[in-house]
Amino acid sequence: MSAAALLADAGALLALEMPFGRLESEARKSCGIAFRHHSMADGGLVCLCDPVPSAAGQAPSPPGGSVTQGLVHGLLAQVTDSFAFTRNPLPLWIFDPDTLAFVAVNDAAVSRYGYPRERFLGMRISDIRPPEDAPRLLEMLADRSVPGESGQWRHLLADGTVIDVLVTSVWFTLGRRTLCMAAVQDITDHCRLEESLLEARIEAERSNRARSRFFAVANHDLRQPLAALSLFVGALENRLKDPTSRDILRAMNTALATIKNLVDAHLDIARIDAGTLRVEPVGHSVNGLLTRMALEFAGPARQKGLTLHVAPCSAVIRSDRDLLERILRNLLSNAVRYTSSGRILLGCRRQGGRLRIEVWDTGPGIPADQLDIIFEEFYRGNTPSTSESAGFGLGLSIVDRLSRLLDHSLSVRSREGKGSVFAITVPMEGEAEVRAEPVHAPARPDDLGRPRVLVIEDDVIVLQALELLLDQWGCDVTAASGYDEAVEGVSGQADPPDLVIADFRLSGPASGIVAIRQIAKMLDVDLPGLIITGDTDPRCLKEARLSGYPLLHKPVSALALRAAVASLLGRDRLRDGVE
Repeated sequence: MSAAALLADAGALLALEMPFGRLESEARKSCGIAFRHHSMADGGLVCLCDPVPSAAGQAPSPPGGSVTQGLVHGLLAQVTDSFAFTRNPLPLWIFDPDTLAFVAVNDAAVSRYGYPRERFLGMRISDIRPPEDAPRLLEMLADRSVPGESGQWRHLLADGTVIDVLVTSVWFTLGRRTLCMAAVQDITDHCRLEESLLEARIEAERSNRARSRFFAVANHDLRQPLAALSLFVGALENRLKDPTSRDILRAMNTALATIKNLVDAHLDIARIDAGTLRVEPVGHSVNGLLTRMALEFAGPARQKGLTLHVAPCSAVIRSDRDLLERILRNLLSNAVRYTSSGRILLGCRRQGGRLRIEVWDTGPGIPADQLDIIFEEFYRGNTPSTSESAGFGLGLSIVDRLSRLLDHSLSVRSREGKGSVFAITVPMEGEAEVRAEPVHAPARPDDLGRPRVLVIEDDVIVLQALELLLDQWGCDVTAASGYDEAVEGVSGQADPPDLVIADFRLSGPASGIVAIRQIAKMLDVDLPGLIITGDTDPRCLKEARLSGYPLLHKPVSALALRAAVASLLGRDRLRDGVE
């Protein structure tokens, strides 16, 4: 087989059509080139050529002591004139790393970069880069262990446009001249997409922070006037003796509770859908949660003539305390609202490593064909919208969203006319979260006297309502709109207060918790405190609960406030109402 047949267009040297063995011998002598033979699967032969190493590790010099310049140009021409180089769809070029000058460029490079071939060959590779990228290029080329200019770069087109490129390059030697061949891939669109995604992510995070601030402010500010109104209604209850007036007041109280529930529901759904609710699972005893639910719903159940039974449980669960409490509150609220007679049961069942918390009722039940839609917004079943027991159809929607947010399974089974069972399943764990011990009121010789209460609240209307109610209950009230005013108020008194009631979020740098602790430290007494808040931020609620002080959520009813104050001061120290 002749060499010309094997290497069809390899150059004029092969036009002799000499046998391959003779060609190899001549190439070794004249060019310092050796051939490596590779057999192909079909029996054919592929030959690759390398410089023949000398004793010093260099290619041997041909007769005459050096490779002629014409021969180097001839070999370079064979590379640059090949179809693989000229017609390659990727921009390709060869440059001299010592001078950075372009030695050859292919058609794709001329077309993509917009420089005429003659101008291209008169430029250096540093000329197609922004000036600020040149130092990095020179530093890379100085390190010959790195293959040329490989990596991600920015290149300048002839019209001044800057594009992002990925360069793959390799060193090679022709005779004794070292050159570098580079292939360029335009990744501008990819980089722009990455930048757009990064900008979109930053904007989304900024929007989420803005939404979080909005919902935090909305939760707090909307609850302030509702809290004041609820307390004023409570203050009026003991002043009105006329049955008609008391009926009107009762209707006002119902309307107020309706507004509160509606605000809570809409804000909860908005925060869940906006992704601004933070989940903070902790280990805690489920019994504390059950006890709070029993205290909260015993009154409403009793008013409807229902029996509420809460079975204690010693299990320790892992869940977000506040969000799980919100789920159970909605389930129990629905049970009380829709059950006209019978009983409601809140209890737990252990299932391996999980605990199933169940709410049973003897209400009207849910038709089988509606079980799939009860968690949709505004579902009210068959209850007329004008009925007193009708809600907004948002409670179960919130329950469904929160259970998915917490990754707790939610289930329901029901028999029409018999009642329903809603269950939320949570993981159990071994130890509960360590919580601070509550601060108890110290025993004092004047315990039978008029109790002294310090109230710190930066909302003037809420402060007035608290002052009015506490005064009706026989308390000597010192009202302050902030920490500094509170310190000034108690400093002039002969005896320290028996109780401090403080809003969690005050206008100054000190929170209500800090204010109570600092005042107790200043007076050197064990000072009991009560925190009232309209904040729903889980971090704030966690801080409030871990403080050891009882916590009431705005808008707080007069009944709940009296119960909390009585538990801290003693029930016998509060009057029933106005004299």
